[in-house]
Amino acid sequence: MFALKPFQETAVSNLKNEFLSLWKLPEQNIPLVFKSPTGSGKTIMLAQFLRDIVSDPRFEGNDVAFVWFSFSEDSYEQSKKKLFEYYGGASELDLIDLNDLSRGKLNKNNVFFINWQKIKGKTKDSRKLRRENEQGLTFDNLINETHEDGRKIVVIIDEEHIGSDTELALEVIDGLIKPKIMLRVSATPKYIPTRADTAGYVEVNRNEVVEAGLIKEKIIFQTEEDFERKGLKKLDQDELLLELAYNRRQEIVKLYKDIKVEVNPLVLIQLPNDDQATKETGGTTKQAIVLEYLKRKGVKETEIAIWLSKEKENLEDIEKNNSPISFLLFKQAAATGWDCPRAGVLVMYREIQNPTFAIQTVGRILRMPFGTHFAHPELNLGYLYTNYKRNEVLAEYAKSKTENRPAINGSYRKKNIKPVKLESVFMTRADYNDLGDSFQETFKKVADKKLDLKNLDLKPKVTNGLIVGVEIDDYDNFTKELFDEGGSHDQEMSRHDLERLYNLLCFKIIAKQTDENRKFAPERSWGKLKTALNIWLINKLGASRIDAYKIIVNDLVSPAGALAPIIGDALLAYRPIREQEVNKKSARAKRIEHIEIPCEALFFTDQYEALEVKKSAVEPFWIERGMF
Repeated sequence: MFALKPFQETAVSNLKNEFLSLWKLPEQNIPLVFKSPTGSGKTIMLAQFLRDIVSDPRFEGNDVAFVWFSFSEDSYEQSKKKLFEYYGGASELDLIDLNDLSRGKLNKNNVFFINWQKIKGKTKDSRKLRRENEQGLTFDNLINETHEDGRKIVVIIDEEHIGSDTELALEVIDGLIKPKIMLRVSATPKYIPTRADTAGYVEVNRNEVVEAGLIKEKIIFQTEEDFERKGLKKLDQDELLLELAYNRRQEIVKLYKDIKVEVNPLVLIQLPNDDQATKETGGTTKQAIVLEYLKRKGVKETEIAIWLSKEKENLEDIEKNNSPISFLLFKQAAATGWDCPRAGVLVMYREIQNPTFAIQTVGRILRMPFGTHFAHPELNLGYLYTNYKRNEVLAEYAKSKTENRPAINGSYRKKNIKPVKLESVFMTRADYNDLGDSFQETFKKVADKKLDLKNLDLKPKVTNGLIVGVEIDDYDNFTKELFDEGGSHDQEMSRHDLERLYNLLCFKIIAKQTDENRKFAPERSWGKLKTALNIWLINKLGASRIDAYKIIVNDLVSPAGALAPIIGDALLAYRPIREQEVNKKSARAKRIEHIEIPCEALFFTDQYEALEVKKSAVEPFWIERGMF
């Protein structure tokens, strides 16, 4: 597990709040749309959301399982692998897939990953998975048995824009799974709810992702027209694209060496789908042209990977930043859902029979190695070389809702301009405004000094009636359940219900602080407060854990309780201690690099137009359309 970026923390928090609000509603199959740009870490945010929601005291007591749909075999396996690695192999969530059908049902906190094509298709395997068989091991039975257990289901549709609204899709989700909430995740969602809809909506702004360093600032496009203007048209076009990409990679290699960062830049080369037809008619395929070119350049076979449906070579650990693979040939496999942040250069050959520019492929060079920007601006850009025409590229972007528009207009530093070099300090976030482990010691010091045990009821009777009138965020109908199930006001509260209430109260007391110096993030801090309370009281009294729970809960629900002001004072006393800890972390995370102003080259999208100016360090000068 690694630290989330600030915008990711905010998105996860917003997602939880939307989810919890929708959960209280009586409706079923409520859409919750999560719009987040390509490269923003959607899978990691979902991983943290799932971990948080099943352990959130406001949601505790709910019996729920999750079904995660992806739209290819590779993407479902990658999603499952990402969650497993993020959780470090250990989690409250059990990650399972079709290999676990023999379990017969989804248990609490299961996350079941499945390729959407497996159940919506008309192949023999798809029918076998849906229909009755001798073993009874079908997807339908798995879902039905889960419903029989009274367990609610939440559906997660990854890349939902691909095909979640087909007739069969609706039959599976509405007719079979019947989820309480359907979480629809995409950079370009088909459906955006209105205020009148019973639905939730969370959006991540692309600028936040760029500023956090997770994705490249821009993708620089070199189209067919650019080659003509540069006087390069006389060269063979197939090799021209490769030459430009090869040279660009060499420049990037040098820049990484200059700043002593161990990254081997990867060039992606997308072959046209009609390459096989060329082979069958006796022509030279693009694959043969590419391999022959790389061989002449001295590139070793061990530095070239191939990812085709019937040919896979040198793909192991290709995503690692220090992988020896420098060039990857593919058609569709790497076009969507595959993450390799060291990929920064893309060559796309135009389809002959169906010349449609594939925007989603460009997303493969959006991510940044190590999730950070570097002092050399050239390292923060992606580079695309294609023989598609400019109007073919722009036409596809005009249809798309994506914010990652192509940067096709170059502006270059004038030769007589000498750049200024500035020192730039880069800091990695170290503060999440949470309580650390050291809070235990701070709480102990404050409580030892200020809390008189005589002010605590050391033998309370904790009954269901204790919670009447207590203001808590009751997302799982906790209060209602106690009495609906036959419990009376004077009935002793069960240990399970006692701990649920305890968790909610710890969350509430942190969330309700009004003094800025006492405010900490409740989602990250309530557990540390609970631990501090338990350790202090158990050590003071030699009490059992259940007795400590009763004493603490009984006091926290009382308006005149002794613990609440002690907790507030401990939070106040801890603020400077936590700030000192954060400063030490920040010092370790600091790096210094040098930047040039103005840059050698800047690039702008089609939303900018050239403007004649008398004084400018670069030419041409581009300005956003409509400014003048």
